[in-house]
Amino acid sequence: KYEKYYEPLWDSTQIKLYETEEEITSQINRSLTRSVEKRLMCDVPFGVLLSGGLDSSLVASITSRLMQNKKTMWGSELHTFSIGLKGAPDLKYAKKVAIFLKTIHHEFHFTEQEGIDCLEDLIYHLETYDVTTIRASTPMFLLSRKIKSMGIKMVLSGEGADEIYGGYLYFHNAPNSQEFHDECVSRVKNLHHFDCLRANKSTMAWGLEARVPFLDKSFMELSIP
Repeated sequence: KYEKYYEPLWDSTQIKLYETEEEITSQINRSLTRSVEKRLMCDVPFGVLLSGGLDSSLVASITSRLMQNKKTMWGSELHTFSIGLKGAPDLKYAKKVAIFLKTIHHEFHFTEQEGIDCLEDLIYHLETYDVTTIRASTPMFLLSRKIKSMGIKMVLSGEGADEIYGGYLYFHNAPNSQEFHDECVSRVKNLHHFDCLRANKSTMAWGLEARVPFLDKSFMELSIP
């Protein structure tokens, strides 16, 4: 018999409205900062996956600021990591963010053949034949191997933000606020089939732990309603 033991606040049919934009943005700022700070509790070398997009750039920015007051055995400078085909636009924007934040940035490249060659191992670890999941997992799988070889054991990632805030292009076609909200809830409920599955299995295939600040329970309960 299926029995639900956890009823998250965001899993409701009604939208929670805030009085002003300033009110909610300041709460989001504080909540996301706390979420990142919680995930910096570790005693191993760590870094941030940086794609150059808004989600990972926010995580990198908050982490960089928090690192200024955090002394560790391997220093107080933040390491960021990105990967892509040569000339990929993501690499350009990731480098811009890294330069602005003054991180120790590691940029890696892979070829189409290297992506094809890893497919058999990747599908084995992902345990799925879903084309979109496999395509999105390929760079993360290759990057995770390189990160682990450098002695890094944990990385922060921006997974979950697009689902929580409706970041995909088709969300622009939502007919009203309620249906926008309902679709966000549906996407979050299925994260374990797609983005979280990809992030978890692509990294843990090499013994690298990925932590996702955007999926903090308190942050989600603030953001989705």
